[in-house]
Parts: sequence; structure tokens; C-alpha cells
Amino acid sequence: MTSSRGQHGRRLRRAGAAITAGGVAIALIAACSGETTSSSSEGSSNGADSIVEAVAALPTAFAYDAGAFTYEGFEFQINTQAQLIRNPIVTADRADGSQEQDFFKFEGELAESYDVSADGLTYTFHLRKGVKSFAGNELTADDVLWSYERKWNSTSVAPAISAPAITDPAKQFKKIDDYTVSITIDRAGDGFTLLSLLANVSGDIFDSDLLKQHVTTDDPYAVKWSAENGNFGYGAYVLDNWKSGQSLTLKANPNYWAGEPAIKTITQRVVANPGTRTNLLTNGDADIAVQLRPQDVNGMKDDDSLQTFNIDSIEYLNTNINIKKAPFDDKLVRQALSYAIPYDEIMKQVFLGRADAMTGFINPRYPGYTTDGLRTGSYDPDKAKSLLAQAGVSGVSAKILVENSIPALEEAAVQIQSYAKDAGFNFTIDKQPATAVQDQRSNGTYDIQLVTDKAISQSPPYELLLAFTKGSPLNATGFANDAYYAAVDKGVAAGDPLSEAAGTAWNEAVKIWQDEQPTVPVAFIQPNVVFGAGIDGYYYRSDSAIDFAALSKTQ
Repeated sequence: MTSSRGQHGRRLRRAGAAITAGGVAIALIAACSGETTSSSSEGSSNGADSIVEAVAALPTAFAYDAGAFTYEGFEFQINTQAQLIRNPIVTADRADGSQEQDFFKFEGELAESYDVSADGLTYTFHLRKGVKSFAGNELTADDVLWSYERKWNSTSVAPAISAPAITDPAKQFKKIDDYTVSITIDRAGDGFTLLSLLANVSGDIFDSDLLKQHVTTDDPYAVKWSAENGNFGYGAYVLDNWKSGQSLTLKANPNYWAGEPAIKTITQRVVANPGTRTNLLTNGDADIAVQLRPQDVNGMKDDDSLQTFNIDSIEYLNTNINIKKAPFDDKLVRQALSYAIPYDEIMKQVFLGRADAMTGFINPRYPGYTTDGLRTGSYDPDKAKSLLAQAGVSGVSAKILVENSIPALEEAAVQIQSYAKDAGFNFTIDKQPATAVQDQRSNGTYDIQLVTDKAISQSPPYELLLAFTKGSPLNATGFANDAYYAAVDKGVAAGDPLSEAAGTAWNEAVKIWQDEQPTVPVAFIQPNVVFGAGIDGYYYRSDSAIDFAALSKTQ
């Protein structure tokens, strides 16, 4: 089997093989109080080779390994870094579908191609020759090995999210020659997950020659340095100008392997209010606006001067439950909660129809997978009260934790608060900034939490284990179940995770999850991003960020 570079020149990237969108600590970097500049220029929406993006905030760090786990961090990473492979682009299989990644196929990026051994245990990657970082250093096998050495010996979340496909790079990764690297896995069934990880942000390959110039005794892999200095990869753009809390400018990397991008300058301007971001876009003062309110996106869908997008979304509104905290330590109470949520009203009133009902929580479009026997969320207050009675609970008083920077979360919480009263739940809404939300998750002090969630690596066993591995820092609910893990192992043992045999095992695992109900997914939600009509090339990514190198602009 060989996967080689596609014919189109678009750069697909990865960002985020790793984590659920709401599930990892946000690192506040000291550099964010200062300014990084390599030139004084900033983009303008007037030029055909420049784009202005209205954003809610700027990255909290310039390195994934240092905790750049916000939307802004992902967008910075995918545009300044690159991986060995990537997902190709397809059109969503729905009416008026927009472009999106094909999560189930791979093609070369920094690696021109890859081969798989007959037993499915060894993947050999053939690097492109002559690929240079912005610093001018050529990509070699040593960069690949050193990048993974850093991930496993620093603050990176990569080890937590890469097992069991990658557990020990020192043993699994081998340099064949300067332009060839092999990776060996223990089970053939982990191969698809390996590729999914390598195609996402946890698989960034760094310029080791550059980073080694900045190592210190206290920072042996230059993680702190790279958190504050963004240009250490092989991506399409480089950090040009950064003003804390105001703006960030990216410039096209002339050394980019696929050729210098058509858009030469990207200027991200911080506009905290989503309504103001909408106004900037409609007035023509911005080319792109992100993290908008669903009602604003819905209001722009019929404007010929703007573009909204319709994709097979993998991002969903999710309800995390702290199952270690009474009364949610009783699965009957958790099941009752699943009947207390007004799914249809949230899809109609909060997302204005730009959402799809969910059956289970993993991607229903996995080849070979089936949702047979799984329950689609439905509001049934009588059923909820009956389950509470079985649990010996006459009513539940609890808090719904939401991040205050995401309007849709609070709006959905209000709907739940209102409708859940008739189901025996008395909720108050606890709005907190992102750091406080993460503290409550990490400390296990929250009751339930509304969050937008997803698995950025779209592999069935990865998605099933990402938030539910016992002892994982990403397991915010505390769920652990041996039968669940056995079902996942059964699917991996089937060999091909996209086969019907594996799909039966994934279905078995999701049935166990639905019985235990550590989370209650509400709906798949469409991206809240809008483009001006003159911007072409957008495609939906598993990390939801925008790949600027794929864009072009007409005036």
C-alpha cells in the first residue's frame, strides 16, 4: 500500500490529532504580555494577496507542546507547522455540501509517500528532498526522530493521546537514511490510528537544528523558547508581527514545500464581541470572521456577498458529567439527565437548524460502523422522573458549567435549565472564563459541563478512548469500564478499524457507553465561520481551524 501526494496544490493539515476541544489545560504564556515582530507590516483586506480575519482572541502559546489548545492556537499551528501526511479534500455528502477533509484517507505532505509492510506493522515514510524550514534548514529523518523525542520528554500532551499506536518513539521510530523513517506498531489494527495521529497537530515536525540552538539546562527541548517564538516548523506561514490582545500577522513562507501560498499576508484582528465581528465582515472591513453566534451565521446565509458552509460536522455540543460526584455517581441519574435535555429545542432555538441529531457520540459515517440499537437523544421528562425515582432521588439541584466566551453554550444551558425543571432537575448556570472552567474539570469540582467537543483524529478506537481512558488527564468524567475497553480491543483486533467486523465492536462499545451515560451529546453543529464572497478554498478540518494556504482571493 502506498499513499502519495495528491494532484491539487492545497495544503491540508492536521491540527489536533489529539484532544477534545474542551478538554485540556490552557497555558498562559508570559510572552503574551509583550510583542513579537519581524517586520512592521500588517495585512489589509484591500489587497488580492492579503486577508483580514476577525478573531475572538490570539494564541496563548506558539507551540502545541506548550499548551496551545485554543481555537486560535490550532489555527496558528496548522499554518506554521506541517506533518508527514495529511487528509485529502472532498465535498460533503449532503445537499449544497461544502469542501471538507476526507478523514479516512491520507496522502503525502512532508513525506512524499509511505509504504506499509505485508504484516501491517511497519510504516515507512519517504521524505521529500529539499524541503526547508523558514530558517533555511533542510528537513531530514533526524528532524522527525528529534521531534518525537521532544514530544515524549517535555510538556507535550502527545504521549497521553497517542497510545496505544505510539507508546515509545525511541523504539518504534527508526532512521533508515537521511530521507526515510520507519515506524513500527504492535498491532495492525492500530495502523489507521497511527496515520490519523501523524496527520494532525500532535504530529508536527520541528526544525531540530534551529531548536537545538535554543536549548538550555532548564529547557532541554526549547519548548519554552518555541512557545514564545513561533517560527520553528515547515509550514506555509511564519509569524511576522504580534501585538498582545490586538493583532497577529502571518507572512507566506517562501520556503514552503508546496510553493509560496497565494495569500501572502494574514492579519488576525482581535474583536472580542461576536456581533462586532459580524459587523466587520458585513461592512467589508474583514474578509473572514470566526467563532460567530449561530444566529448571526444564519442571518448571513442568504447574503450573496458572504459565504456560509454546510458540512458533515464532527463537532458537537456535549454534556460532560462528573460521575464521581453525587448524585451523578448513580447511572440512573445520568440516564435521567439524558431524557431531561431538550435536544430539538436546542437545535432549533440555539443553532437555528444548523445542527444534526446524534445517535451515540462517535462519527456515524465511519465505514463499517453501525448505529443499530443505539438511542437518539429525545426529551422525555416523565421517563427522567421515573429513572430518578428508581435511583431514590426526588430531585436534583446542580450547576451547569459553561465557558463565558462561547455564547451558544450559555444559550443551550438556558434551554436545559428551563426544560429540565419538568424532569426533576433544578439547574443554575455557572459562567466562567476558560481557565476557571479547566480548573473545575481538573479538580473534579464541577457537576455537569456544556462544551463543544470532537476528536480531531478521526479514528474509531481513538475517538472511543480519547476522553474515557482510565487515568488519562483527558478523562474529565472519571468514567472507566472494563467491558467498554474490551469492546474497543475487540475492534482493534479485527485488523481494519473501518471494516464491518470492527464496526460491530465499536457499536458494542457505544452501547455500553450509552448505558453508563458519562456524557450526553446533544447535536452535531455546523461551523460558525463566514467568508466574504471573494475568498475561495475553504474546507472544513477536524480541528475546525482555517488553512490559509488553501485560500485565494478575487476582488
